[in-house]
Amino acid sequence: MVRRWYIKRWYIIVILILLVSNGATLGFLMQKLSSTAKLPEIEKKWEAFTLNGQSRHWQVEDFKIIRTASSIFRGNGSLKYIGSLDEVEATDYFGYAFFEQPDGGKPKPVLSHAETSSGGSMDISNALRHLGSIQGAITDWELAETREDLSQSYMEVSWKDAEGMIREEHIPMSVTEAYSSME
Repeated sequence: MVRRWYIKRWYIIVILILLVSNGATLGFLMQKLSSTAKLPEIEKKWEAFTLNGQSRHWQVEDFKIIRTASSIFRGNGSLKYIGSLDEVEATDYFGYAFFEQPDGGKPKPVLSHAETSSGGSMDISNALRHLGSIQGAITDWELAETREDLSQSYMEVSWKDAEGMIREEHIPMSVTEAYSSME
């Protein structure tokens, strides 16, 4: 009889220890999930930038860069051909790439896209109303980029003109809007 009492007591102690440890673990996890990660050094929860640019034949509007402490999003702007549409109406190739220059160093391509057509031409004026986008984990150099660094960004556009020649243009970008939140 006494032995059964010790076994029951032992079970109760083990169950209580498991409940307390699970409760403590759950409390720590809830605290970690409820606290928001912030961008290092600047103590902001997120930052968003709008970039615009123009070259001789092309105009980029409302290109977005949104970053948090754990991810970065780029894209969703529009690219418009501002030259004579006769020059591009019979094209069968078009491509673009967006570059950032961390610390003014070597440019890094962070978003690119290309389209080709076989057996006919494509309508660039309709295909470019909306640029693609990309989102992923943020790297150390992306976290360290400043508004000034982002103003060194550029887009390269290449296309085949009406004469069948591959043309390329460099579109310098500038930050036209910047937003952030501390909360």
